[in-house]
Amino acid sequence: MTLVDPDIHYLYTILAFLMAAVGVVFIFRRMKASPVLGYLAAGMLVGPHVLQIIKDPTETQFLGEIGVIFLLFTLGLELPLQRLNSLKKYVFGLGATQVVITGALFGFLGIWAGFPKETAILLGGAISLSSTAVVLQVLSDRRELATRFGRISFSVLLFQDLAVVFLLILATTLSGIGESLFLGVSFAIMKALTAFLIIGALGRFVFRPLFRAVAQSGSSELFMATTFLVVLGTAYLTESFGLSRELGAFLAGILLAETEYRHQIEADIQPFRGLLLGVFFMSVGMGINLSVFLSSAVLILTLLTFMLLVKTLITFILCRLSWLKTSTSMRVGLLLSGGGEFVFVIFSPTIARNILPPGYEDILFSVVILSMALTPLLGLLGKWLSDRFSIREAHADLDGDAGEIREFQKHVILAGFGRVGQMLAELLTSRMIPFIALDTDMRRVSEGRDKGYPVFYGDAKQLKIMQAIGAERAKVVVITLNQVTSSVRVVSMLRRHYPDLPICVRVKDHRHHEKLIKSGARLVVPETVEPTVQLATSLLNVMGMPSEEIKQLIETFRKRKWMVSSSPKI
Repeated sequence: MTLVDPDIHYLYTILAFLMAAVGVVFIFRRMKASPVLGYLAAGMLVGPHVLQIIKDPTETQFLGEIGVIFLLFTLGLELPLQRLNSLKKYVFGLGATQVVITGALFGFLGIWAGFPKETAILLGGAISLSSTAVVLQVLSDRRELATRFGRISFSVLLFQDLAVVFLLILATTLSGIGESLFLGVSFAIMKALTAFLIIGALGRFVFRPLFRAVAQSGSSELFMATTFLVVLGTAYLTESFGLSRELGAFLAGILLAETEYRHQIEADIQPFRGLLLGVFFMSVGMGINLSVFLSSAVLILTLLTFMLLVKTLITFILCRLSWLKTSTSMRVGLLLSGGGEFVFVIFSPTIARNILPPGYEDILFSVVILSMALTPLLGLLGKWLSDRFSIREAHADLDGDAGEIREFQKHVILAGFGRVGQMLAELLTSRMIPFIALDTDMRRVSEGRDKGYPVFYGDAKQLKIMQAIGAERAKVVVITLNQVTSSVRVVSMLRRHYPDLPICVRVKDHRHHEKLIKSGARLVVPETVEPTVQLATSLLNVMGMPSEEIKQLIETFRKRKWMVSSSPKI
């Protein structure tokens, strides 16, 4: 390092960071491992304990802290109240009991091991968390988000993400506490509620009008700058209250999640958030001392095994007490048994120095990193055990799955699981929108069930089948049947028994528009229209027609070919 000109030292640091990140993270992605693990490994590689390319991890600490702020903002942005409400039974039931019981048990063990009670409580809470990034990647890569165990795992992770906010408040309070724990935490929660009310008022009277004005200006750069201003401004506000910056960013994310600008904001900050978050995890990796890991390998592996076994057992028992099947309970327990990335956020260098004895930070981080690396294998183990003991049912049975179906609220019903139904299922799964599909072709049902989709054998024309899948609780019904006669009969039956339920119908051509609209369909979409529209748009572009004129022509054509009834509204 002494050979490097001090004037270009910062450039040397950035180059080292980027080279390690690109090389190591690329390898981890090729291995289908989480990029979080790649960033941690890259940080260890270039840090002061391995290659010593970067000797001072604090050089990049500022950028890493900005990354954490955007992580918490994105977390709030991905928690719209509608999603929480649709999964509330498991979010606030199973998720809450998992965090409380697991945190209490590990907190008690920490006190028994000689830690101060404040430190033990924070340790217990942090260990109760799982890795949202790794678990969601595993579920997404294996297309299991729509399975029952996938939805339940996601629900538990949602509450864990909410619990992070309380743990951050607790960590900030403990790092400078001079009074009793109860008084300190109570005062911090009061300050957090005050900050929430202030940010809530700003969101209603300042943020939304501000974003509306910026959006009308048509400047994407100004929109992005406004997002940065809101995120960092709310972070500064909560810090001025004596709370963590991350809490302010999280609250801002929750408020903006309910606005019409949510998806644009999420798309704008994603590249910056990912890069800055990578810097944070690399900073964490640089601080991990491999010599401590090697000298304490037996202790670390013992703690790792104990943590995985205890967390698996607690989650499994809680799932069984929630009347979940053994197979589902087993898979959820194993998948969520590892530690999570928020341990690194909660035990930031400043906080860790104040409340953890020297050397314990490296042991804690090593256990968490190893458990995160094992999460994909634990997921495979859960599936193997489920199949090995023939626990999972091999066929779809509405009566046998009545408990699962009762969980669905404001869901989408897909009548028909052919080509169009399967594409809709994939789209709905990507946005975590609950749905139930019906089909009379057992081959399609079996294929859908193998992929983890909630597909059942049943005739959509029968009222008792619709009652069994909760049509009275559904948000909308989408009919994708091939036979027009069958579609008309389903629409007529639904309109007769569920007059306020919106119904959308896909037909092969436009000849049966009128019949279906008169039967009570809200929207009728011929599958030949959109491919024709795309072809016509390309053709008119080649012919040199102005884009605005093409847009008006296509909209007129689409309105004429798509028939929409005046009511009920979707």
